[in-house]
Amino acid sequence: MSASRCRTGRRRTAVLTFCGKALRFVIIFGLAFIILKPFAVKILMAFMSPEDLTDSSVNMIPKHFSLHYWKQALDGMELASTAWNTVFLSVTVGLIQVFSSTTVAYGLARFRFKGNRLAFIFVIIMLLVPPQVTSVAKYLGFKYMGIGSFTVDLIDTFFPLFISAFCCMGLKQGLYIYLMREFFRGLPKDLENSAYIDGASPYTAFFRVILPNALSMMTTVFLFSFCWQWTDLSYPTLYLSTKTVIPVKITELRGWLSTGLGENSVETTILQNAAVMLFLLPLIVLFVFCQKTMVKSIVRSGLAN
Repeated sequence: MSASRCRTGRRRTAVLTFCGKALRFVIIFGLAFIILKPFAVKILMAFMSPEDLTDSSVNMIPKHFSLHYWKQALDGMELASTAWNTVFLSVTVGLIQVFSSTTVAYGLARFRFKGNRLAFIFVIIMLLVPPQVTSVAKYLGFKYMGIGSFTVDLIDTFFPLFISAFCCMGLKQGLYIYLMREFFRGLPKDLENSAYIDGASPYTAFFRVILPNALSMMTTVFLFSFCWQWTDLSYPTLYLSTKTVIPVKITELRGWLSTGLGENSVETTILQNAAVMLFLLPLIVLFVFCQKTMVKSIVRSGLAN
């Protein structure tokens, strides 16, 4: 009797376990479908041929796969100039933000001074305040930067973005400081104490002991900064007029494409889908190769707890 009850209990446990796994699978699959469906539709539409647009039987999956609209999108985006500007801007801003965020976060995490908590509160405020609130003041500051009658116009150059990143006022930089601060707080202080016993100064301990242990987190911050700067539209639109980056060019693409096609043309939408896919392709490749490093670093920073 007891043996049959044990078998019944095991079957019941197995059934409940199976139902739980099935429910989790359905929920995760449903969420993934909702998130990925628009992305998949854009990819499929970008591969349509002009013949598919006049075929009423074609809904989302093209009958004749073609690169016709991809070629037109490449011509409209002017990748020869915009790609170089976007890569240079994203890489340079990313490196500057890693340097400034790391040094500021280390000071907030390891040194106790008057105003430490207040400075960290300002970092949190940087996370909450949208950039549109300070955009006018920043624009005027870089437009007439200088002292007294001596002013320099930095608009239509990359220097406003570089200076903002160096002064910890760049895009999403409050988040980067927070991530680095939490990572440094998680490192054992014995690392620095051992260096101090050997006669190292705080600067030597920081550059020779702490930074080698923080490379994974610094890589994650750089990847975040690169991706956000790559897709950012607000700051390039604010500071750049003749220099063009890919996000700005995609927004201008509708006017270039609608010439002769009509403003609400389906063909214009497909051309934009192809341009967006070309724009996102480097980020997708970057995520595929770097996702493990990003996840491990975020977990070590304590943000996932």
